[in-house]
Amino acid sequence: MSRATPRKTRGHKRQPSNLIPAVSDYESDAAAIQQTYAPPPPRTNTELNVSVLQRYVPSIHSILSIAANAVVYTFDSVAESWDKSGVEGTLFVCTQSPLPGDPNHTPRACVFVLNRRGLGNVIVDLAQVSHVEIAGELVILRVEGAWEGGERVLGVWIHNDREETRQVNGAMIQECWGVARSAGAVEDQRQEAGPAMQAIGRPLTLNELFGSQATNQGQ
Repeated sequence: MSRATPRKTRGHKRQPSNLIPAVSDYESDAAAIQQTYAPPPPRTNTELNVSVLQRYVPSIHSILSIAANAVVYTFDSVAESWDKSGVEGTLFVCTQSPLPGDPNHTPRACVFVLNRRGLGNVIVDLAQVSHVEIAGELVILRVEGAWEGGERVLGVWIHNDREETRQVNGAMIQECWGVARSAGAVEDQRQEAGPAMQAIGRPLTLNELFGSQATNQGQ
């Protein structure tokens, strides 16, 4: 009688630990990634607005007041009437950093109207304004320049979307003008041009703003 051949016991081979895929704990991994790559803190609306304006004028340092809608007018001294300039948009009253190389660190400020009707924005250096007056719904700026007949007059109508909007912005323009004017204009100021300004070519200068008016007066 033959004996039954004993069966060989099949043992499971243990896999080396380096061949076993690691089990991912999604929550732990996600937490580690968040700690390593923390997102930047959210920026306020004011910080976002400053960054937008700096793309046009890099020296803009802070925004002191804002009007959601403003319309720029030029004054025709011959017809004694106000003409729309075609510039309309958000108005910002801004402080600017002193010019590089200015030993006196002369304070600077400007009125910036971000034009929503075209590419040309209006930027008024308040040190170049000889007088500011609030007359009814207009903030009137007498701007110095190399024009025949002397100064030119600019009017800014500010939409009073809130009860105090026109009053606050008018007062802030007057206050900044007083500081900038008493400090005096910095000689040899060069036109600044941030990336957005370079993209559109150049800003709408006050010479161009009053240019069509001068042409019409000469006809």
